[in-house]
Amino acid sequence: MLAIYAAGALTVAGAGVKIAGVEFVPKDLIFAAPEAKSRATADGVLPEDCKWQFSSETRVGRREEPQGCIRYYYKTSVSLVATWPAPKEKSVVRAAERITATDPRCPDAAGKIAPPPVEARAISSGTTADGKHQDVILQPDGTRITLTWDGTSVTALAAWPDGTADLLKVP
Repeated sequence: MLAIYAAGALTVAGAGVKIAGVEFVPKDLIFAAPEAKSRATADGVLPEDCKWQFSSETRVGRREEPQGCIRYYYKTSVSLVATWPAPKEKSVVRAAERITATDPRCPDAAGKIAPPPVEARAISSGTTADGKHQDVILQPDGTRITLTWDGTSVTALAAWPDGTADLLKVP
């Protein structure tokens, strides 16, 4: 039920918060297309011929810091979409996104900088005590997504690395 595939183009980060006069996310930061291994998807059906689709992906941006160090930025997006056929012909879209940064990584004795992780991983899959199916996915930035569904609803709980969480639910 869970698939991982590639998609997308480059995206540019927007303006944000400054700390001590330095932007947390630089205005000119460019996020590369997501690695094929960073994208997770799932789909299913709900009542009234409604179909749902889940997707998550992580893009990586990088910024060179003083002394040749690199700071990596992760942009993780999660979406949950429900669509109904005619006569309703409506869609419900729920989405959330976060940008997080790593500590600067400096060259080792050999002058190399370790690359950032780029793979999403399925941590567990099974059935909850109340009979719903549940998959837990870990994105490369550390975002933990719990996808839970049955024949009547689907939820995606994104627990971000900064300690916050977003609950996406359809219908």
